[in-house]
Amino acid sequence: MILVEKGESPLILCLPHSGTQIPPAIENRMNATGRLQTDISWRLETILDLDSGLDATLLRSTASRYVIDVDQAPDLQQDPEADPVNALCPVTTLDNKRIYQLDEEPGPTETEQRALLFYFPFHEALRQEVERLKKIHDTVVLIDCRSVRSKIKGYIDQELAVLNLGTADHAACHPDLVRTFAATFEGAEGMSVAVDDVFQGGYITRTYGRPDIGVHAMTLVIAQRAYLRHESPPFEPDRTSSARLKTLLGQGLSRVSEWAQGFEPDPAEQRSAGEPAVS
Repeated sequence: MILVEKGESPLILCLPHSGTQIPPAIENRMNATGRLQTDISWRLETILDLDSGLDATLLRSTASRYVIDVDQAPDLQQDPEADPVNALCPVTTLDNKRIYQLDEEPGPTETEQRALLFYFPFHEALRQEVERLKKIHDTVVLIDCRSVRSKIKGYIDQELAVLNLGTADHAACHPDLVRTFAATFEGAEGMSVAVDDVFQGGYITRTYGRPDIGVHAMTLVIAQRAYLRHESPPFEPDRTSSARLKTLLGQGLSRVSEWAQGFEPDPAEQRSAGEPAVS
């Protein structure tokens, strides 16, 4: 299922990993590790339940990342064990623990079925929202919002910054967008920002980020210690830190929306790919 809250501002918040739903036919084949779902963006939707004055569009999948990862390329023949971090239908956790009972992992046919049920409808909904807002605004900003544990053995060995921004080396968005958002957290106690470090922009950011046509995309990955009491089951929110982070994010995203509404691109940057400059 895909949840869409339509707004009229130029801002889209996309939550690909906040869903927790696993169909019984899949869950019954998982082991205890899989049912814990340690690799999803726990409670992130509560942090991004922002002031309605922001008027952002919010789009999120209710299906668990362990069912299908909608922030990956739709490679239906991929071997999930060869690259567990980027698997379309993961068979292990991010720290390489198996999530299915023996011989119960999904094969290519089931992966295709899951893609038809969950993956392609999600991206169709996202494309529709981008197109809808482009008819209203010259510039649209899409933020791919995720959260993860601060340390994951074999994947994130050094503690993450609190906020991690991925821009595909600024190919997906204008550098001023990143500076505008990051400035909100400068000097804020306990806050740290990294750009194109561990996270350099996921599939959604790299696919939909087209500054040349006025669509700027950025990945935002939040370290879960910033708003959870513990980065382990039951992933309970910390009221004080959650409220503080929510306030700061609201301020930062308001700045991003204002930036988009006032942004005047360089005409040279807006030319279609391959179109020659007019001398």
